[in-house]
Amino acid sequence: MRNVFTFLLLLFSLLCNGQSPKLFTTDKELSSSLINQIYQDRNGFIWVATEDGLNRYDGAKFTIYKHEPDNEHSLAHNFVRTVFEDSKGHLLIGTYIGIQMYDPATDNFTPLAKWEDTKETLESNINSFIERKNGEIWVSGNVLYKLDIKDHLLTVRKADIAVTSPGSLFEDKKQNVWMAKGEEGVYQLTPDNQLTLHLSKDNGYVKSICEDQRGNIYAGSIRKGLFIYDKERKTFVPVNLKEKGELPVCFLYSGIPNELYIGTDGKGVVIYNIQTHEISEYKFDNNYFDSGNSKIHSILKDNSGNLWLAVYQKGVILIPARTNSFKYIGHKSTDKNCIGSCCITSFCKDNNGTLWVGTDNDGIYALTEKLEPAKHFSHTAHPHSVPSTVIKLYEDSEHNMWVGSFINGMGKLNKQTGLCDYQYKLVDKNNNYIQRVYDFAEDKNKRLWIATMGFGLFYYDLKTKEFTSVQSQTSLINEWIGCLHYSDDNKLYVGTYDGVNCIDLDSPDFQSHKILSQNVIYSIFEDADGVVWLGSSEGLSGWNKKTKELTTYTTADGLPSNTIYAIQGEGKDFLWISTNAGISQFQKKNNKFINYYVSDGLQGNEFYKNASFKDKQGIIWFGGMNGITYFNPQDIINPAKTWNIRITDFFLHNNPVRKGMKSGIHNIINCPVFNAKEFYLSYKDNVFSIEFATLELNAPEHINYLYSINDEKWISLPKGVNRISFSNLKPGTYNFKIRAKDNTVYSNIKEITIFISPAWYASWWAKVIYSLLLLTIIFIIILQIRHRYRMHQEMLQHIHAEQINEAKLQFFINISHEIRTPMSLIISPLQKLIKNEENNERLKIYHIIYRNAERILNLVNQLMDIRKIDKGQMFLMFRETNIIPFIEDLCTTFGQQANTKNIRLQLHSTLPELNVWVDTGNFDKIILNILSNAFKFTPEKGNIDITIRTGEDNTLPDPLKQYAEIIIADTGTGIDEQEKERIFDRFYQIRNSQQNPKGGTGIGLHLTRSLVELHHGIIYVENNKEQPGCRFIIRLPLGNKHLRPEEVDNNEQKVTVAAPTVPVISPIIENEEEKKVRVKTKYHVLIVEDDEEIRNYIAQEFGDKFHIMESRNGKEALEQIFKKAPDLVISDIMMPEMDGLTLCRKIKQNVNLNHIPVILLTAKTREEDNLEGLNTGADAYIMKPFNIEILQKTVENLINIRQQLRKVFAGQQNQENKVQKLEVKSPDEKLMERVMKVINDNISNPNLTIEQITNEVGISRVHLHRKLKELTNQTTRDFIRNIRLKEAARLLSEKQHTISEIAMLTGFNDPNNFSTTFKELYGVPPSMYMKEQLSKKEE
Repeated sequence: MRNVFTFLLLLFSLLCNGQSPKLFTTDKELSSSLINQIYQDRNGFIWVATEDGLNRYDGAKFTIYKHEPDNEHSLAHNFVRTVFEDSKGHLLIGTYIGIQMYDPATDNFTPLAKWEDTKETLESNINSFIERKNGEIWVSGNVLYKLDIKDHLLTVRKADIAVTSPGSLFEDKKQNVWMAKGEEGVYQLTPDNQLTLHLSKDNGYVKSICEDQRGNIYAGSIRKGLFIYDKERKTFVPVNLKEKGELPVCFLYSGIPNELYIGTDGKGVVIYNIQTHEISEYKFDNNYFDSGNSKIHSILKDNSGNLWLAVYQKGVILIPARTNSFKYIGHKSTDKNCIGSCCITSFCKDNNGTLWVGTDNDGIYALTEKLEPAKHFSHTAHPHSVPSTVIKLYEDSEHNMWVGSFINGMGKLNKQTGLCDYQYKLVDKNNNYIQRVYDFAEDKNKRLWIATMGFGLFYYDLKTKEFTSVQSQTSLINEWIGCLHYSDDNKLYVGTYDGVNCIDLDSPDFQSHKILSQNVIYSIFEDADGVVWLGSSEGLSGWNKKTKELTTYTTADGLPSNTIYAIQGEGKDFLWISTNAGISQFQKKNNKFINYYVSDGLQGNEFYKNASFKDKQGIIWFGGMNGITYFNPQDIINPAKTWNIRITDFFLHNNPVRKGMKSGIHNIINCPVFNAKEFYLSYKDNVFSIEFATLELNAPEHINYLYSINDEKWISLPKGVNRISFSNLKPGTYNFKIRAKDNTVYSNIKEITIFISPAWYASWWAKVIYSLLLLTIIFIIILQIRHRYRMHQEMLQHIHAEQINEAKLQFFINISHEIRTPMSLIISPLQKLIKNEENNERLKIYHIIYRNAERILNLVNQLMDIRKIDKGQMFLMFRETNIIPFIEDLCTTFGQQANTKNIRLQLHSTLPELNVWVDTGNFDKIILNILSNAFKFTPEKGNIDITIRTGEDNTLPDPLKQYAEIIIADTGTGIDEQEKERIFDRFYQIRNSQQNPKGGTGIGLHLTRSLVELHHGIIYVENNKEQPGCRFIIRLPLGNKHLRPEEVDNNEQKVTVAAPTVPVISPIIENEEEKKVRVKTKYHVLIVEDDEEIRNYIAQEFGDKFHIMESRNGKEALEQIFKKAPDLVISDIMMPEMDGLTLCRKIKQNVNLNHIPVILLTAKTREEDNLEGLNTGADAYIMKPFNIEILQKTVENLINIRQQLRKVFAGQQNQENKVQKLEVKSPDEKLMERVMKVINDNISNPNLTIEQITNEVGISRVHLHRKLKELTNQTTRDFIRNIRLKEAARLLSEKQHTISEIAMLTGFNDPNNFSTTFKELYGVPPSMYMKEQLSKKEE
């Protein structure tokens, strides 16, 4: 009985719930209403196979596939019998002419299947597919086939079963294959390939076969109804359908537990209960056709529980899934359309169980306990007819039915006649009949309280039949009253448009207090705990009578709406609330709301004010705009209702996108569109649409879709709109988020990313190129600006340099003119003196004066020549000259200089003679200038070689193709590569030359190049490859074809010897018995000067007073000082090897030498140079030209000062022996003693540091450095080193240890470092110092 009751309840819920079936027809959606099968694939798509095309439903729209003659990937035939998907996801299509497979990625169909052996196309009317447990796919066609699928290629072969046209196929749990073959019966193929025929006679055409969950096999016959397989008897037996008789079974569906759905050919859907063996008709509400007479050719329950029915010749019916037993009475139901179509405003169930229903504008309905129509009282012209608009129905304790209306006031209803006795005594303070009565409530004193809209509160005494108007003296009651509630504690709650008044009916003057003022109250309910719940326009409020606390809940807490129309209770823990946006269950324990909507079976989402009640059976009733929703709360479950959304299509320029399609160079997608997460578009294809739907398929018209782009605000689409379109989107990356909303229930979020690539000229690599081009242009512009700036600066510098050169030259020319006259007056008398002088000493002085006067005159002549060349006034007269003897003669000029510096000067030529057209008066200047430079930069014992030869080079200009070449090579310092070209510039001097730091005037080589060019030749310089030094190469053209006639000297005499450039003067007669000068003092003076004449001059002047020592550079002088320390040093500053400043610095920094006075001589006259010399410790700084007498006095004074200091210190030492020594020591002496003690104690410790000394002495590092510098003129580090070296010198003089041992004893880890440091202080290595000390001791 329990199972029967459950079945009836389920059937009743199916018949009475508020489901809204939807019919898909050929008018809009389908290709044909002649439907063969409905099928759902693993992706959730619904496939409808018809006799005129294949249809696919994605939740929002149908896509129709038909045969296209010119498209090999289209459907092969429009007559589609069956659709099947195997375990690997291959979707197979069985058509009238063969088998195809659908590719969801490309939205195409494969070619028809072929025979495995002949490769010919299979042509067969396909009826059915099955996939056996062993993975084989069997196909029912003209014969039974086995299908193989490899790489989207379909091949078939015949099965070894002797059955033709096997019809519908089915494999049961025991691996028996059943074949329904119409009139022929049902074939059974056992696992061991035994074939048995059932129902072979009078079977009524078997069309369908299936297996239920218990393993029962059913066969459906068109004329004989339903059969079940008797496993014991091994035969099919008819199922007794009782009053249904023989059903025309067209389709069997066993996908629902304990039920077998039977699709009939003309009698709708029948449900067979497998447990009770009961049969029932399945009726569904629809406004399209009579479901009881429909032809159901296919049934499917999809993944979401929706039921799909293929109604032959009508279309496809979708019956949405219902998980709750919300029942419905109203105009949308075909079976329960018994209360009209107007809004339901009130309920009342009388003592007889009759349900009275008040409506808006349709009077009053009465329903029996079985909810069948009983009566309908409508408004007529009769004065006692019922009101058209009923606001409230109420039965009092005396079983009187009271009616509250909108315009007819209050009346007592006669349940039998439907006449109303209107209470005209109910009047306002002006004795006008009150027309708007909204609610009633009866108290324990038989007073019927009346709520009026706009006229205040009244009560009707059921005993005295009198009306009384009530107004509280303590809290004014608003006259606009919408609802009443009487509490068991004799309190009346009055819901007004200004909150609730709680009236104490036990008080004589009806004292009251206000609750929730300034709110419109629609309903009042009191639960079992005494909490009064108020439904208002601002939410749900709960007022605790004991604690006087008020709690309000709104949509923020989970309500579907803040407008609360009616409230009913379920036990102690739950409330049911109707709103203008659905029904909500409130769980009081956890303050949680569960909301239900029209899609759950409600009459609609909008209900009416205070239209609710709960009957004695616990059924809750709510009235709304479309009828009545009623339910038993125990039957309502809370399913985890979710929506799942997916992309169903993507359109590019209104064309659907499929795998393999390209946008520009990009593949748009590489998988089916509903699985795609990324879409790649070109900038030209930025107009597209996205279509989406829910997997649940059942309520697209109720769904709101929302989308967001790049995490911006969610944008809501209108209900039922499932497509968004975009146009002219800029290139970039767009992240789309889409979700569905069903009232307050949201779906999952579906995300896709759309990449719109820019045009090639706006792509990232193009931007990189643009950036590079821009940077290049900017760089070029900057370079141009810098180049122009540099050119401008160089031009200015050139102009400035030319101006300076011109100024220099002009100055020199002016000076030269002024100098030539006095120089003539110097040289001419001097020549006369030299001729007449017999004293060799004076003759030497005359020769010095003469040579330097000639140097000055030669410089003046060079300046005059350069000026002539610049002005174009230098005119050469060329004469054929044998240049070999000419150059040999010039070499004799440098004979004395070569002997002095021990330089070997050689001329090399294999030619007996070489005649070249030259201007002999200027050609000699070329050779002399180059030789002069060679001698200047060639060190002692060097070589200067002159090579004369001829050559030929056709790459040179015409005059020089045949040339004479003169190469002057030396072994000097060479020339830096960067200075090779600049050395010929006017006034340019080579910097930092070690061999000749004094440099020159910078005009000699410039004049040389100018003269070579006037000779139509070239000159250049290059460094020697195999030896140090450089060589100057002069090339002069042979012959005189290049000369103009006016440049040729017509004198036919050949010049072979150059005219002397220096006048001949008498030689100095050396006296072999030269007098030896007697030195007057014992002091030694060291003269350091690289200029021999100056050095000899100073030595000669000082020779009678001091013992003279001479050195040519600082390095030689330092070695000499270490051997024998002089009493004074006179040094030039600018010298090769080591200059005077370095020499002075080394002397002053050596504790053994720093007492020696140093006088610096220099031609530098700037104050900065003077300060630099004095900073090195020089005792005097004398500028050239100097006065010899001042130099002599300076030397004498410095020597005398040193002698006086020695005497002073010697005197102090002598006095110290006579004066009694006091024990008083100065702080500096005490400091030095402490410092010396620390150093002496750690003299062998190589790790002795300044920090260790400061810590032990107790003085800061800075203070120690300052004191030692003040007392010893040494840094702390030098002080420690010198003490170590002095101790090492002492140990070396004793010769008791090896040098390595002495180094270790004095704190030197590295003997090489010890030797180097020792040599810096004592001028000789430790080994030589040891020998010298031993030699002194032996002497």
